[in-house]
Amino acid sequence: MLEKLTLHNFKSHKLTELNFDNSRLHGLVGKNSAGKTSVLQALHYPSMLINVSFDRIFQYEKERLKFLQFITTIGEKNVSVTASGYWLNSSKQHWDFFYSYEPDNVSNRPFKVTFNINGNSYNWNPHTGFAKNESKIPPSLKNTIYLKLIASNLAKPAYSDKITPRVEFDGSGLAPTLDFLRDEAPDKFQLIEEMLRRIVPNVRKVGIRRAKVPVIRKRLIEVDGRSISYDETQEMTGQEVVLDMNTGERISAHAISEGTMLTLGLLTVLMNPTQPNLVLLDDVEQGLHPQAQRQLMTVFKEIIAENPNLQIIFSTHSPYIIDELVPSQVHILNNSNSGFTIAKRLDEHPDVEWAKQTLTTGEFWDAEGEDWVVEGEVSG
Repeated sequence: MLEKLTLHNFKSHKLTELNFDNSRLHGLVGKNSAGKTSVLQALHYPSMLINVSFDRIFQYEKERLKFLQFITTIGEKNVSVTASGYWLNSSKQHWDFFYSYEPDNVSNRPFKVTFNINGNSYNWNPHTGFAKNESKIPPSLKNTIYLKLIASNLAKPAYSDKITPRVEFDGSGLAPTLDFLRDEAPDKFQLIEEMLRRIVPNVRKVGIRRAKVPVIRKRLIEVDGRSISYDETQEMTGQEVVLDMNTGERISAHAISEGTMLTLGLLTVLMNPTQPNLVLLDDVEQGLHPQAQRQLMTVFKEIIAENPNLQIIFSTHSPYIIDELVPSQVHILNNSNSGFTIAKRLDEHPDVEWAKQTLTTGEFWDAEGEDWVVEGEVSG
């Protein structure tokens, strides 16, 4: 479980420290451009480093420089992120994970990635990864999913030739994933359907039907002894999501509300048999009625209770979502006069004990806003 995250020179985070309580459900709130999405991205990058080879993430020096320019605080030359926590087992092994970039013209190895388990240190090689030590990597970071779902992608017919399809970052691939779950994990499929009905009562049944899907494949041809690549479009038989609603049966997903499709996509990720350990969600309340937002949070809590290794961190602008949390689960982000992000937990507010007796968590946040977070901070 992730307990602490420290960002140094990461985008707007000059030096930000977040401490997570043991609830495994945490909300990030704040004004636009306050740095909420950056927190989620900082947690996602370790998973990319672990699961994808160095060459695939930073193929060329030019691309590496663009990437680093994008994530490093303006005017700074180095960036680092440290995450720490523990495994939920009898011995409660503690771990921490660190990655950084600092220009180094001598060794030509500016990237540094290390993790420690109970005092034992393991270093990441930019060409071979963690090699034999990979199994010891904190699963809270290794099995991380970052989602910014788009309803139109979730509704789109899709084809997958993977043995185990999955919903991608932007919502692509929902139909093949649901088709797989219906056949290989029918109990999970049924739970997804039941939870969706609780959040969106107008839904009666989730279905999948066959659909034609254009698939672009890379091809090679030999011309004068040279290999030339080109794109070839093939029409494949894939799947499309359909829903039975109170208003009709077998309604195509593209005619269903955005909130319904976004909820279905999110539940499909959370209830997958190969469930992630850390789920990072951007704008979790998209398209949902306040009552549905509250029910979504109830479902989150139930899923977490059934899965002791699951942790969910999300950003939101909704007081109805925050109403379902306690102050220690809410992280308030704001920008100082110099533009850097400052973060505090809502339970750090001086009036929190009074508020617990008088207001809901969402009402407290809505009334106090974010300005108190930066009061007394020195600009610079």
